[in-house]
Amino acid sequence: SGTMGNLGSLLAHCQRGQEVILGDESHIYHYENGSASALGGLVLHPVRTNTDGTLPLDAIEAAIHLPSHNYHFYHWAPPGVICLENTHNRCGGAILSPEYFAEVAAIARRHNLPVHLDGARLFNAAVAAGRPLTDWTGHVSSVQLCLSKGLGAPVGSLICGSSAFVDRARRMRKLLGGGMRQAGVIAAPGIVALTEMVDRLAEDHRNARILAEGVARLPGVSL
Repeated sequence: SGTMGNLGSLLAHCQRGQEVILGDESHIYHYENGSASALGGLVLHPVRTNTDGTLPLDAIEAAIHLPSHNYHFYHWAPPGVICLENTHNRCGGAILSPEYFAEVAAIARRHNLPVHLDGARLFNAAVAAGRPLTDWTGHVSSVQLCLSKGLGAPVGSLICGSSAFVDRARRMRKLLGGGMRQAGVIAAPGIVALTEMVDRLAEDHRNARILAEGVARLPGVSL
């Protein structure tokens, strides 16, 4: 699942007691049952989310507690990972631009931190913006991608990153009970989703707009 994908990624990036810097409107913060804290001993450090789904760059910077900042460092949990989300669920499906991702990545590099992307609907962002997925993924250390969000697969998510990250993530998947011998029954529709369904998301977008415009014309409805 996407939730297990995000959790496995955070566990692969962080040690117990480290902070996960993320938006206060993010899916990981609101809808994943506090799993990073309950199962990984990680500290969720929420920062304010703008209405367009971005996190203020100065707020991200301020959330990173390092020895060079001041003597309070030893009172704070150390940073472990920065999380972004695209498209953004609780911000109306907003698309965060690759240019914004580059700015966050620059902050992360300065502090030697990984960036994890909850890209459950990243294919929607890519199709809607007319840009390749790599325009976003080139700026992050790991990404979770759902194959069941409009792509037709009945279940399943991917997590992608460097070979070293994937090795750690495989161990986390096993630890979480995600090992599966009969993976072919999930992989087969997942392959169809990736090879035949991505471009068809444009049809979903057109139909969603038709529906939205029709609903908006109903009396008493504000969309």
